[in-house]
Amino acid sequence: MRLVVLLVAATGLALASPAAQTKFKSRVETVRFDARVTRDGHPVVGLNASDFEVRDNGVLQKVTLIVEGALPIDVILALDMSASLTQERLLQLKEAAFSLLESLDDDDRAALVTFTHVVTRRQALTADHAQVREALPTGEQIGGTALIDAIYAALAMAEPGEHRTLLIVLSDGLDTASWLDPASVVRSAQRSEAVIYAISTAGRNGTPEILQEIASASGGEVFEVDSRRLASTFVQILREFRQRYLLSYTPAATPAPGWHRIDVRVKQRGATVKARSGYQVR
Repeated sequence: MRLVVLLVAATGLALASPAAQTKFKSRVETVRFDARVTRDGHPVVGLNASDFEVRDNGVLQKVTLIVEGALPIDVILALDMSASLTQERLLQLKEAAFSLLESLDDDDRAALVTFTHVVTRRQALTADHAQVREALPTGEQIGGTALIDAIYAALAMAEPGEHRTLLIVLSDGLDTASWLDPASVVRSAQRSEAVIYAISTAGRNGTPEILQEIASASGGEVFEVDSRRLASTFVQILREFRQRYLLSYTPAATPAPGWHRIDVRVKQRGATVKARSGYQVR
């Protein structure tokens, strides 16, 4: 049996209570994950499979490199529309979303989730980027911030397959309205193949620690920016995601059930690797 951690999510998602969480199942065929390699903050390009050393629970693996940029991308946007979003910031947010959609290739797909104290799935994954643009809300926003619930709902929209999944989460404050246990959403981020990039415009209020934890669990990052820089930040994230390496390996034997830690390093002086920490076998 070949090995991959693929997530199959139930189609129904209710966020009215913690008991209504989607149940994830995983089957193992190949282990596939993204890795970002940098030196002094700049991406390192042109690496080969032999440049990587990957260990699964301490056991060295034979790695295959899927050429960077070779697979289309699914971009899922999870955008904070709570009462703290002013009309000016709403315009800046929409401009950023438009800039991102215009930067997608024809075979890339996009989806949209928005959240206040209620999480709304506005557009499923589609290659018709205009549909996502039209799904963006307008007008004054109200309500609290269900950040954790929104990340969970966005992860549930990811579809297994050949596409690489990028989840961009934007929030300008602390979570005030979620039902779900944050630790369970961290585990969902660990098990998903989606890479989560979070953008915080909270300013002096500070980025929620849980946002840092969720992004790190997926191998992603958190950007703290002024709302006037949203458009350039969205495009920067997409560009950085395209520069990530997609690695895979097939263990010689069926892996034991439980958590498998993945350790990745590059055989180049001064290079830093950021990737998810592991995967779950059931």
